[in-house]
Amino acid sequence: MTAIVGVFGLAALLTACTATTSPSPSGSTATPTSSTGTAVGTDTCPAGTSSELGLCLSDDAISAELAGILRSQFEGDELSAVIAGVWHDGQPVLFGALGETMPGVPATPDMHHMLGNLSTPMLTTALLQQVEAGALSLDDRVSTWYPELLGADEVTIEMLLHNTAGYSQFTGQEDFLAALYANPFRVWTVDEIIDIGTAQGPLFPPGTDWGFSDTNSAVLVGILAQASGTPVAELIQTGILDPLGMHDTTVARDGNWPQPVLQGYDGERGVWENVTHWNPSWAHFAGGVGSNAQDVATFLDALGSGELLTPEFHDVQFAPTIVGIGTNTADKYWAMGFLVLNGWMFMNPGIPGYTGAGGTLPDEGWTMVIYTTPSQATDPAKLSASDIFAEFTKVVSPDHALQ
Repeated sequence: MTAIVGVFGLAALLTACTATTSPSPSGSTATPTSSTGTAVGTDTCPAGTSSELGLCLSDDAISAELAGILRSQFEGDELSAVIAGVWHDGQPVLFGALGETMPGVPATPDMHHMLGNLSTPMLTTALLQQVEAGALSLDDRVSTWYPELLGADEVTIEMLLHNTAGYSQFTGQEDFLAALYANPFRVWTVDEIIDIGTAQGPLFPPGTDWGFSDTNSAVLVGILAQASGTPVAELIQTGILDPLGMHDTTVARDGNWPQPVLQGYDGERGVWENVTHWNPSWAHFAGGVGSNAQDVATFLDALGSGELLTPEFHDVQFAPTIVGIGTNTADKYWAMGFLVLNGWMFMNPGIPGYTGAGGTLPDEGWTMVIYTTPSQATDPAKLSASDIFAEFTKVVSPDHALQ
C-alpha cells in the first residue's frame, strides 16, 4: 500500500513529509484530452481579457508566453485538466482551463474542488484573529486543552504553527491509510486524527528542529474550537470568507462541492476511480475546504496585503521566526501556515485526484493559482501544478523565479 499524497506537497523544498504518489493500474493506455480546452467566449472572459483557444488572455505579451507554457505542460504531462489564473495588481493576465473534467465535458475555470493545504493559511489566520481577540496566546501550552497528549507540556501553539512541535505526519501512517482506503467516505473527527498523529509523541525535542506535519494543524483545530467556544468553520466563515466576499468557498467538509465541479481521478487504492467526493474530513481545515481559482486568488491577495489581521499580527504571520531551525533559511522558510520562498508566499498541495500550486508575491502584485487533474497516462510522481507555477515565475518576475 502506498501512502496518500497528503495535504502538503513541499517535500522537495523544505525536506518535509515524503510525498509518495498514487499507483496507476498496470497496463493503462488512456490518452489525455485535447489541449483545446473549454470554449470560453469573449462574453465570459474577465474584463480586460479576450478568449484564445480556451484561455482568457490580456493584451500583455506576457499572457501569450504564459499560455504557451500552460499548453506545453498540459500536453507534456498528459493531464486530464488544468485550471490556471494569473493576476497582476488584481487584474487578470491569464484565466482559463484546458482539458476535460469528465469524458466529453470541458473543464472550466470556475469549477470547484478540494483545496488541500492552500486552506491551511485560512486556519492560521483565523487562529491569529482569536489571538488578537485574547482567546488564546501563542505561548500557551497544548496541555491547557489536551493534557493527555505526549509532549503537551512542552509544545506551544507557536510551535504547532511553525511545525517545530515534532509530531509525526498522520497521513503517512499505515493505520490511518488502511482506514481511509477501506472507507474513503468515512467522517473523521479531529480528535481521531490527533490521536493517530500524536501517538508516538514528538519525534524531536519540541522547538529544536523542523518537520512538516498536518497533525500540527489538527491539534490547532481542536485547540481553536475549545479556546474560542466557536466551531472553526464559523470562525473561518465570519472572519475570512464573508469579509472577502468568497461566496464560492465552502467549509462544509462533506465532499458535496458546489457546481460546477472539477472531477478528480486517482489510483490510490490500486484501481483508477473518481475520488472527487471522498469525504475530506480527514484533512479538516488544513485541506478540507472547497473553492475555485478566483476565490483562492482573492484570499491570497488578502493574505499578502494583511487586511485580515492587524499590522502587528500580519508581521508575526510572515516573520522568518524559524530561520536557522532545520532547513529553514532566509530565502526559504516556513511562516505561520505557508512557505515563504524567494519572496513568494507559496503552497503546493498534493491530494488524491489533484495537484495544486498557489501563491502571491506581495511586493510586485502577482498572484497565481493552478490546479491539475491527472489522466491514467500521467506520471504519478509529477507535481504538475508546481512545475507550471515555477515556470510562470520565471516569466512574471525573473528576480523571484522558483527553481
